[in-house]
Amino acid sequence: MTNPHVKESAGVGTTCPSLLHRIKAMEPAAWERFVVLYGPLVYQWCRRSGLQEADAADVGQDVFRAVFRTVATFRHDRPSDSFRGWLWTITRRKIIDVARRRDASPGDGVGGSEMLTLVQSLPDEDTDPTASDPLVGRGLFGRAVELILGECREEIRQAFLRVVVDGQRPDVVAESLGLKVNVVYLAKSRILKRMREEFAGLLPAELLSASAPRLRTT
Repeated sequence: MTNPHVKESAGVGTTCPSLLHRIKAMEPAAWERFVVLYGPLVYQWCRRSGLQEADAADVGQDVFRAVFRTVATFRHDRPSDSFRGWLWTITRRKIIDVARRRDASPGDGVGGSEMLTLVQSLPDEDTDPTASDPLVGRGLFGRAVELILGECREEIRQAFLRVVVDGQRPDVVAESLGLKVNVVYLAKSRILKRMREEFAGLLPAELLSASAPRLRTT
């Protein structure tokens, strides 16, 4: 879906308000992008915490409903504050709610005291349990890239993926795509800038840098 705030320029969109700003403004298109970005991570947290697939999917829905109600309260006042830590706090509480219901009436799969034992091992609130997992960072980076590249012309998309994601030389990429080298450099610069603008406050700055994790996203 095309971002209504994006203006196409030389194959690379530009934007003013960040995605975080737009979800706080309750823009439906922004919420779709947000769920694409963070839905898989919330599901992964739930599964790692011992939830079955169906429960993990249900908790994910509960988490995003809670985010919808409370995202306006999110603040980044301290260096230690992070959106992922805030989102984990919400997810952790929803997982605990499931454990308490299972303790009251255990069913199939993990339930009752076994579920509560798993919950006791959950990381503390505001502590993203996957913060040091490079695969999680690559997953977030890949989804962020795809959200931005969906607004670009195909040759610009390919130039960015080959240079930033695959690590190919810009001159080689330019020749293979029939582009000028300066167009490849400009595409890389503008897309990374767009990503920093779009995901400010949602993703750590180091994840959106030119040295971000390499991952072929398609």
